[in-house]
Amino acid sequence: MRRRTCTVSTCWRSGIIPDARELIDTLHEAGADSIELEFRIKSGTFEEIRKNRKEWGVKITSLHAVCPSPKGKGRGAEAHLISDENEDARKKGVEDIRTTLRNAAEVEAGAVVIHAGRVPMDEPFYIMMNMYDNGSKDSPRWHEFLHAVMLERMAKSKRSFSQTLKSLEEINEEAVKLGINVGVENRYYFGEMPNIDEFGVIFNTFDGGRLYFWHDVGHAHVQEVLYGTPQRVMLETFGDRLIGMHLHDVQGGYTDHNEPGSGAVDFKMIKQYLKPDTIKVVELNQRVSQEELKRGIDYLADVGILV
Repeated sequence: MRRRTCTVSTCWRSGIIPDARELIDTLHEAGADSIELEFRIKSGTFEEIRKNRKEWGVKITSLHAVCPSPKGKGRGAEAHLISDENEDARKKGVEDIRTTLRNAAEVEAGAVVIHAGRVPMDEPFYIMMNMYDNGSKDSPRWHEFLHAVMLERMAKSKRSFSQTLKSLEEINEEAVKLGINVGVENRYYFGEMPNIDEFGVIFNTFDGGRLYFWHDVGHAHVQEVLYGTPQRVMLETFGDRLIGMHLHDVQGGYTDHNEPGSGAVDFKMIKQYLKPDTIKVVELNQRVSQEELKRGIDYLADVGILV
């Protein structure tokens, strides 16, 4: 029986296995024949993988910025926001991603996944989560609240989104120089960028550059359940810019990064939008066991996403 190809993000075990060789061996044992390195990876672990990747049989499909994790920073991917209205902080965010791009080129990864910042507003996710839990979804109160926070987001996003566009221009210049593709990821929380309209502006602005769409299926499911943006619409609108996917499932409406096949994500629908060269990364929380990961990989093979 031919072994299927499968990329697994190191986030599944990087938080509990600091040793580089043990981490790689654990991923291989679970069924990964390639990996995505992400923002929890420490600099020492990254250096060990970089030096030994060929000897250890490590194929690296992508890096999730910021990789390795910036020293002394606890938020990894968002140690500095590229949407920050403070210019010094914004520039630090751009430089973190530039460093990740250079690291990706060095380890022969095909793409870098990035977060594009957030709107400076009180995050309404937890209020909406509570309304979902108590059965108030689609009630008049739900729609009134959603309408109000949409207006608030629109009013408060102009400056931060302008900063994001400035940052993306600088990131795109570095990506073009290095020949590395950049996947801008759809996000989980309401105040995070880009939303569907902001994605449209980004791809119109940087058409012909190295900026592409990185579709996270779990985040998109939560966006559909809580905020009303259908996952299918995201894929139909930006499918021509699709470069990669994070694959995981969602339980209880908004609990994501579970093994595929264990929740409500419609993977059969998602398969319709895959292209032959789409990078597919299984991205799971460390609470998922090795057996659950293997079942998730088998499920993705059964629906034709992994071959």
